[in-house]
Amino acid sequence: MFKKFFIDVDKKISKKAAAGKTEKGASKSKTGGSNIDSAALIEKLDGLVPRKLRVSPLKPIDSSGFSPDGVDFIAYHEYCRDIDKMLSGYVPYELIQGAFFMVDALNKNALADALNRVLTVKKLDHFSEDGGKFSIPSFIIANNNKEYPLHALKNDIMNFYISKNTAVELEFEIMMVYNEGLLIKDWEKGGHRYIGLETGDDTLMWFFIIMNEYLDVEREDVFDARKYVRSEKVYNEF
Repeated sequence: MFKKFFIDVDKKISKKAAAGKTEKGASKSKTGGSNIDSAALIEKLDGLVPRKLRVSPLKPIDSSGFSPDGVDFIAYHEYCRDIDKMLSGYVPYELIQGAFFMVDALNKNALADALNRVLTVKKLDHFSEDGGKFSIPSFIIANNNKEYPLHALKNDIMNFYISKNTAVELEFEIMMVYNEGLLIKDWEKGGHRYIGLETGDDTLMWFFIIMNEYLDVEREDVFDARKYVRSEKVYNEF
């Protein structure tokens, strides 16, 4: 039943891939297969993450005012129903449990772009007075490209991080290549290592299981709305 549920979800989030080339010359589909419908994926993930969380295409911000570009959607604690309206479409860093990055046409340039986007989000709250201790779990979701297999992806990711001398806490946690497989951060071996799994049609199911292990982690920091009131105004006290 578990597998059948995700087979049904897969059908609902997929759309027929466009034939030929994209504007940048990257192949959208070599097999006439399906790509991910981002809006449908967000809707489904909102019902698949832990109950305490919501998933929405909102933007992150920290108390210093730093708000990196490049996040496609986030998983966050709904502190109150209008939290996004209070901050004009932004969600405070302390409420964010996960960040998601979409890659429509997977190639080396698109991969590097996604990895750079993750780097900026991982630096949230590093410029505040306290300095962030929680590294937001980051998940890359990519349409597959049969000419860019998982083993080549894995090597390019390791080479990217080594060439930039990237700290491990700034690296992504999971990459899902739609209906092909997963690349999962190998915390046990350390360094810039990832584990590749060729999960095929079961990819979405295993992404859900491992993703939720990250999303269910309890944060030690607490959201303090006072830190987001940027005002020098002094009130009379009596």
